[in-house]
Amino acid sequence: MRTEEYLAGITELYQGEIIGEGLFSTLLATCPQEHAYGMALLLQLEGEAKVRLRPLLWRLGLSVVEDQAMRAAGIEAADKLRQMPWRQAMLELAELVKPYLARYQALEAAAPDSDRPHVRFMVTHEVTVRRFAELAAAGDERAAFQEVLNQLQHPWPAARFPPRSE
Repeated sequence: MRTEEYLAGITELYQGEIIGEGLFSTLLATCPQEHAYGMALLLQLEGEAKVRLRPLLWRLGLSVVEDQAMRAAGIEAADKLRQMPWRQAMLELAELVKPYLARYQALEAAAPDSDRPHVRFMVTHEVTVRRFAELAAAGDERAAFQEVLNQLQHPWPAARFPPRSE
């Protein structure tokens, strides 16, 4: 992989998290209450990943400015998903992740040793989102939650006090 391709891939890692924030924030705002915790966890996962990537981008001389067109793309994807029944939306989410996962795996293979832990984290991150979606589609939300909780540095509690609707 040429240097410019590699750097474009690293930028895609970061901007992909902004897509994810737009996606999961929109879904969180509109999903039934019983699915809100899962969407909140995924929103947290996207935000944490974005923050973890910033030092790598900075070191490589890449921009850490968030592209609002990427956030809009995430919102647009959420608008399509929320038109579907929940199970179908989760199956579609699992499919949406696959191309990112393949590109990130190729990027990991090309990464220099100094960058590999960051890129490997993003591969694991995409696997986590895919597994969440597959488990949620299968009706095992508890296992789906755990997939995400295992990756979070700042996990969210399941209970809210006082319980209230969004």
